[in-house]
Amino acid sequence: MKIEVLENEKDKLKVEIHDNVTLVGVINENLWQQKVDAAAFKLDHPYLSKPVLMVRSKNPKKSLIDATEQVVVDVKDLRKKFQAELK
Repeated sequence: MKIEVLENEKDKLKVEIHDNVTLVGVINENLWQQKVDAAAFKLDHPYLSKPVLMVRSKNPKKSLIDATEQVVVDVKDLRKKFQAELK
């Protein structure tokens, strides 16, 4: 998966994430759970464009890293629940 930083300011970060719009939506949801000032993603065309994720907070880099780490924790928890239920 390729990531391109489009904008990198003190309180705002914009990144283009190639190949996985679903994952961008999950990260966006986790950003809102962290109480950032703003988080959104834009996809101009479902087949021809790449999603752009925008984060606005006091420390958007940390917010984005924390959100992605929480996604990993959530997926591991889900896997454990599937394993327990599907024995």
